[in-house]
Amino acid sequence: MSMSPQQITAFQAMGGFTPQQSTTFFIGLVLASALVFAAWALSSGYRGWATGQISQAKFVGLTMKVTLIYILLTFLLLH
Repeated sequence: MSMSPQQITAFQAMGGFTPQQSTTFFIGLVLASALVFAAWALSSGYRGWATGQISQAKFVGLTMKVTLIYILLTFLLLH
């Protein structure tokens, strides 16, 4: 359901930005948070693999899962 022109005007008058700018901001915030999580997960996995606590196969599986999740999230949010 889209907003009427009066609603868009009221939103912009009170917020100082358009609804589209707000959507872009929140999508960027979600993708940046997901990227920080991916970096943390991969660095933790690498530390575990480097110290011998997890196998190389598990580290590769973690890398594939994190990459797939980020690609799917990007597709869903930007499509």
